Amino acid sequence: MTDNEKEIVVASETGLDKGDVVVVPQSGPEREAIVRRLKLKLDLRLVPYLALLYLFNALDRGNIGNARLAGLEEGTHLKGNDFYNALSFFYFGYTISQIPNMFILKKVTPAVLVGVTMILWGVCSTSMAAAKNYSQLVASRFFMGIFEAGVGPAAPIILSFFYLRHELAWRTALFYGSSTFAGAFGGLIAYGVAKSLTHDKLAPWQLLFVIEGIPTIFLGILTIFVLPNSPEKLERWFVTPEEKQVAIERSRSGHNADTSLLDKRQLLAALKDYKNFFTCMIYIGLNIPLASYTSFLPTIIKEMGYTDVKAQLMTVPPYACAIVTVFSVCWCSDRTRNRGYHVAASALVACIGYILLISSNKLGANYTGACFVAMGLYPIIPLMLSWVANNHVGHIKRAISVAMLNTFGQCFATVGTQIYKTKTAPRFYMGYGVCLAFTVVMIVFSLSLSFVLKRENARRDATHGEPKELTAEEQQEAINSGIYDNHPSFRYYI
Repeated sequence: MTDNEKEIVVASETGLDKGDVVVVPQSGPEREAIVRRLKLKLDLRLVPYLALLYLFNALDRGNIGNARLAGLEEGTHLKGNDFYNALSFFYFGYTISQIPNMFILKKVTPAVLVGVTMILWGVCSTSMAAAKNYSQLVASRFFMGIFEAGVGPAAPIILSFFYLRHELAWRTALFYGSSTFAGAFGGLIAYGVAKSLTHDKLAPWQLLFVIEGIPTIFLGILTIFVLPNSPEKLERWFVTPEEKQVAIERSRSGHNADTSLLDKRQLLAALKDYKNFFTCMIYIGLNIPLASYTSFLPTIIKEMGYTDVKAQLMTVPPYACAIVTVFSVCWCSDRTRNRGYHVAASALVACIGYILLISSNKLGANYTGACFVAMGLYPIIPLMLSWVANNHVGHIKRAISVAMLNTFGQCFATVGTQIYKTKTAPRFYMGYGVCLAFTVVMIVFSLSLSFVLKRENARRDATHGEPKELTAEEQQEAINSGIYDNHPSFRYYI
């Protein structure tokens, strides 16, 4: 061993067989090589698997918009505002289960929570094919919202166990970027069903729910057995003992040192943290246009003059554009270690899109505007979840902060389901105007939070000197003393 290396004994308490001893260098080329191998394995296994889970999450959530063009309203005898109310009930269920799911995540393994909720929402999604009336459709959507809340908020917490702060946004983007793939695939599947598939007993909209719902159930069963729960519990086949130990060390250095199941002080600290007010306002500003975009894009494009079948296909390019911006913006955010300015810039792109939709009645300008909206909105999802995960010390404080973000955001998403009324077609001035206003809200609050955090970092630099990474012991001290991210050595991502 050299002077800059330290022997670490990994025995049965960290998951190795009794008697196993592993020496892991703390710096130098060998350590860097182990880290590279570990991250590559995580990038090729954990992140794509989580992305696949969220793809089905987004696919099952958004397929009701495609089903509408395939005859859902006629098949379930919906009238007036029934369709809009069915959309809202999903978000009611999603909202009330956010914070409970974060506490459940501390009681059961992530694999069990995510796997079981996937099975249950897959059942709800598939059961919508059997809906005969408004009440049955609403019940399915409500319970699907309850169960879908198990994956989206849990994933950033899971990723934060395995990745450092400056590595998180890009991986979160890979996870949430799958929702843009879901939008594109949903349009293609709906187009294929409407164009090619027929069934003696099932209408096209029913086939859509069955085709997209049943795979979710099987994927949920698989998840219970294959999803890694934490670095301490990585299966032997997943990483080598050296890589596993490095994963444990990285997790502890990433503000994951506390092991408490329920800490009321962290709950109260999250509720009183001023940063969460800013981030919740940004997420409210995001979820109103995002919820409306996901559910109404097929209808919006149809009102541009396309047939029902062609409108399904034309929903694909906006999501394809969004895929590019999600990955590129979040990659840049990780490289610069900045979140707020990237949120504001993305919201500005969405603003331009809504301005095009409002100001022009030409097909080309409107379709371009729809693409700009997707390109601006979708990168903000992983940026915000990474920003929140980056700026909190303590498992529970971070989990509650993420849950608060999603709770407030999804609560106001119900507004987005009510603003594109049929009577305002084809220009939808009210819907576009409301969404434009809330994209401005995102810009204002993201820039304000960046300014506040930058000023606080500067104050700590002036008072305590140059920052350093918190050790596991310092993190635990910060948690035990109740100062959390107010520790003198902690610096916020701006």
